[in-house]
Amino acid sequence: MAVIPAHVGWLSVAAAPVEFTNADAVLVPQSDGTVYRISDLSKRQLDPTAPVLVEVSAPGDTWAPAEAMVDALFGFIILATSPGPSARVRVSASALPITPVALVRAISFSLANDIVELQVMGDGYKRRTVSLRDFSGEMTGLSPLMFGGAIVAGAPLLIEIGKGAGSQVMRAWVQVPELSHKLTPGVLYERTVKFTGYAFSTERGAGIAWGYGML
Repeated sequence: MAVIPAHVGWLSVAAAPVEFTNADAVLVPQSDGTVYRISDLSKRQLDPTAPVLVEVSAPGDTWAPAEAMVDALFGFIILATSPGPSARVRVSASALPITPVALVRAISFSLANDIVELQVMGDGYKRRTVSLRDFSGEMTGLSPLMFGGAIVAGAPLLIEIGKGAGSQVMRAWVQVPELSHKLTPGVLYERTVKFTGYAFSTERGAGIAWGYGML
């Protein structure tokens, strides 16, 4: 009989932001020439409240700011136009160091949209549209002690949940309203953390909240 692991993944949490300058970004293979990614793994999760400077250098050593969209969860840099095959790209921002804190036995995640009615006089049918969206969930694992402080502080927290080497991870900005404790068979002292979603707005009006991606 195959052995079924008691814990299927790990939980990591972001520490205080660390400012960095001039981190190299490399072209993503099979893109259209506009998609780059920060090379340093430790700098791919960015503080969404800190400024991000993207610079491009054509052949030579002259650097100039470039218009770009930045994926703060996974470190992708999407330039407005392709700078050419020989161009270099660098990024200055603040990174959020990720630290493993616990094993995860179970996780649930749900995404919901608010639906509002668009009532028109004389129209016999209700019409609806998507308004605001939200997500929430819970996870159970071994001794995520640091969440006690997160409840007291009430500040948003970046978490990462992964399954194993080579698999996708989920990163999400959350707030923690509830933490429960349980002693399980095998004398494992587990804690269940309930979380609600948090989103940061970008200059373009999009939200930085959660996503799946490869490290």
